[in-house]
Amino acid sequence: MADPVFADASPEKRLFISLLSRDISLVDAILDILDNSVNSALEPYANRLKTAEDYESLLDDQSVKPKCKIKVDFDTKSLTISDNAGGISKKQAETSVFKFGRPEDAEAKGDRLSVYGIGLKRAIFKIGDQISICSEHVSGGFKLDLKVSDWAKEPQAVWGFPIIPRKPSKKTGTVIEVTNFHPDIAKRFRDGLLEGQLREQISKIYALFIGRIVEIEVNGQNVSGLSFNVGSNMTNQKFNVGMVSCTAKAGIAQQTDGRFRDSGSGWFVFCNGRNVIFGDKTRLTGWSNNGLPIFQPKHRPFLGLVFFFSENPELLPWTTTKADINEESDVWQEALKVMLIVARPALRYIEGRYTEEGTTASPDEVSKAFGDKVSILKAAAISQKTVFQAPRIPKPRTIKVQYEVLLSDVKKVEEYIKKPGLGGSGVGRYTFEYFLKNEIGDDD
Repeated sequence: MADPVFADASPEKRLFISLLSRDISLVDAILDILDNSVNSALEPYANRLKTAEDYESLLDDQSVKPKCKIKVDFDTKSLTISDNAGGISKKQAETSVFKFGRPEDAEAKGDRLSVYGIGLKRAIFKIGDQISICSEHVSGGFKLDLKVSDWAKEPQAVWGFPIIPRKPSKKTGTVIEVTNFHPDIAKRFRDGLLEGQLREQISKIYALFIGRIVEIEVNGQNVSGLSFNVGSNMTNQKFNVGMVSCTAKAGIAQQTDGRFRDSGSGWFVFCNGRNVIFGDKTRLTGWSNNGLPIFQPKHRPFLGLVFFFSENPELLPWTTTKADINEESDVWQEALKVMLIVARPALRYIEGRYTEEGTTASPDEVSKAFGDKVSILKAAAISQKTVFQAPRIPKPRTIKVQYEVLLSDVKKVEEYIKKPGLGGSGVGRYTFEYFLKNEIGDDD
């Protein structure tokens, strides 16, 4: 038998870059770069972020104020994302930051938002051909200038990027600039819609971090973290799935301008504080007869929140883009069972508003089920076990009286009482009131 030979199975850089960046949107790519800044801002808190309770304590700690400012600036020619966080050290750049994949010991380094170690590379490849990164660090940073198209053509036995070491600095932070946009990306930067879409997503995605861990501005204007009040009257369960701490809670949303808004209802899912699912009303979170009913306008008072926390973000049930849930994840499947349980008390109350006579509880009455104590979204991550207490829905005071009679008999009554044209409804009410007054003696 001939000795085996090895066929070349080495990856082609150009194909690798194309496949890696194809399935992520521009907005999600920018958010992936932002994740690196938020992650760096979280690093000083790494020792106190090991469990769900640790996150809850940090988010509820009023003494914690943002120390990191992240700036996103772009026009039709360049995108720059800068921060004043701890920066990336030369050693990190050499050994882990630019690896296509996440080192096995990454969880020990305080990483909380990097799932598979492809986000930063995929994001910059997606956007443009010219990349510049400069990072200042207390132990020494680095500078990178990379033309992706040239790097893709360059044969390398071991893939790598040329970085230039920088001296240690007390003034730390990272600046990432992308220029020479790809043609399709350049159109997005010119369409006038990108800034609004990006602001909206930042407001949602980092809602738990803005104002506590970071401040974020886009083209010179601060972005406020989306926040909605959460009532105290919720069913709340805390549980663990392996090394992942979870909290699921459900109750009644808060009215806005006297109405329950569609945008404020459904399920909201967070992984290590980053919003992954916003107001979901699909089979993904149990709706559409996947354990819960098909979501209808009458269900708009429903609010569900799910929080997942782990030192190892790879264990969390999010996809590589962090914009969706991995439905096959064991963590998600176990969480979904709990979500159905905590949702039922509130849904039973909401469904109970509707009887054969119609809606028996007004929106204002339903709003009373919100609870007396109001907390903001950050504090809602606190996982004290509670049970939704459904207020009593008042029984209806009226009922329809319906029966069929001969039309000729209705005409006889109309003639007798000298009210022609009174009709079936009028005759029915007249005879009912006559009986109440003359047979029962009720004058009211």
